[in-house]
Amino acid sequence: MEINEQKRQKFMENASKRVNNVMHNIQILEPMARSNTYDFTKADVEEMFAAMQETLDNTKAEFIRKLEGSAKSERKAFSFGQASVTNAIDNTTVASAVNTAEEVTEEVNNIAD
Repeated sequence: MEINEQKRQKFMENASKRVNNVMHNIQILEPMARSNTYDFTKADVEEMFAAMQETLDNTKAEFIRKLEGSAKSERKAFSFGQASVTNAIDNTTVASAVNTAEEVTEEVNNIAD
């Protein structure tokens, strides 16, 4: 696949800004863990991080699909207590997201203990 340098430059600029925004938004969650202002459960933490990891995995899969020329997946939003279901991704991606979410859950459990 031939790279259009102008499109690549635009990608690099926009991706850098957006990744930095995502990283910032994740980092501002951290003070909530140390604050006496909030109460949360281990299940709340697991649900939050599983949702974020699933979105990250799905977004990465979308880039891979683009490189492989496959179909687009659906977008979704996070809400506590809502089972997340993704209809337009293959079973391999779902299994990967589940495995990664389990790894994140295990890490959160280790941190909490």
